[in-house]
Amino acid sequence: MKVTVCELSDNKQQFQNDWKDLKLYLETTFSDLLLLPEMPFYKWLSASNVTSDELKQESVKEHQLWLKEIETLGVQYVVYSIPEIVEDRYLNTAYVFEKGKGHDRLHTKAYFPEETHFWEETWFDREEPATFEAFDLGNFKIGILLCTELWFTEKARHYGKQGIDILFCPRATGKTSVEQWINCGKIVAIISGAYCLSSNRSGLGENNFEWGGTGWIAEPMNGNLLGRSSAEDKFITHEIDLEKSKEAKQEYPLYVKSDF
Repeated sequence: MKVTVCELSDNKQQFQNDWKDLKLYLETTFSDLLLLPEMPFYKWLSASNVTSDELKQESVKEHQLWLKEIETLGVQYVVYSIPEIVEDRYLNTAYVFEKGKGHDRLHTKAYFPEETHFWEETWFDREEPATFEAFDLGNFKIGILLCTELWFTEKARHYGKQGIDILFCPRATGKTSVEQWINCGKIVAIISGAYCLSSNRSGLGENNFEWGGTGWIAEPMNGNLLGRSSAEDKFITHEIDLEKSKEAKQEYPLYVKSDF
């Protein structure tokens, strides 16, 4: 199957241009699956350590409006994350859109940073108990690690033991840590025995913060990068062989017993 990762601008006007370019790109590549960055349709609220109920509601509303745009992309599967308010909790939740079937809820983010520009512990709530369960999309299985969760590598192994074929990591990460994130993505592709896909915000954000961009596709067993996006090539598509992820489950380190 053909999979696509991307980087999309944090700047509202540039984001709209990127989105138009993405739609045209998908029309020519005939991709089966697209991964979007973490909560891409509204400004990054966690840049501030002061919360606002009004901004939370605006971010939820804006993302809901953009769901119709996701449905027009013509791609069989689109994986994304959005903010949502459930009762009194403000959550960051991953979904998958499947053409002809609609939107399915996958996973709510459980691990948050708390530092300059990433005051997520201040803004977001958790769903209890936190779950990291594989999702079946017919002839293949997927797992989600939302940004910071990628560093909890035991969760990647947990997904691998459930037989996932693709591990998604929608990100919102800065320019200075790009190589660290890529290295982690390559490692979890090995640990999970699955293709690891990531998409990220790019460009300048609040207070001239530089987003990292650099989406990637890493393959199972060896963690090799099949592609990475850049400012010049914001969209990357590669054909992946799901049989490789199934074979990886029988290889080191997935076959090692750990249930004790």
